[in-house]
Amino acid sequence: MKLFFESIDRWIALRTSARWEKKIATMLEIADVPVFLPTMTRLVRYRGKNRKSEIPLFSGYVFCSEIDFRDKAISSICRKQIAQILRPATPKSLYDELLRLGNLLKSHELIQEMVLGSVGSKVRIIGGALAGYEGSIIKVNPNQSILILELSLINTRIEVQIEQNMVEKITANK
Repeated sequence: MKLFFESIDRWIALRTSARWEKKIATMLEIADVPVFLPTMTRLVRYRGKNRKSEIPLFSGYVFCSEIDFRDKAISSICRKQIAQILRPATPKSLYDELLRLGNLLKSHELIQEMVLGSVGSKVRIIGGALAGYEGSIIKVNPNQSILILELSLINTRIEVQIEQNMVEKITANK
């Protein structure tokens, strides 16, 4: 998606129907409306395979140029899927936030949804030689999808490095 922060100083947030963010962003681009839809990577394990998908960083929101949105002919399908148009009280603050976010994404910093939790979360190993053991996350390395876990084996605490797809979060009902 194109990013025109330098030439647009008035941005708005469009609150969309569920799962319509990418479609609306595409429709706005077709209508020549500058649009920004920041995304993050979601890693999902499905039928034994890891899958990556790009999902909106802000579920239900698309950002676009206020003036272009108001002046361009937007399809009726697109307009029906927009629940609300949010104009910030201080347009400069939204501009600054979007610019920072755009620069972060341009620098290729990894933004990834953390499904397993954070440091201190309890997990169970579901594959490999340590399958069935439970431990606590003591370090997360999202750039490599690696976790460092603390396990207790024979009354000794050890640290193990394991891929995120080899563990599952322990919930209260398990």
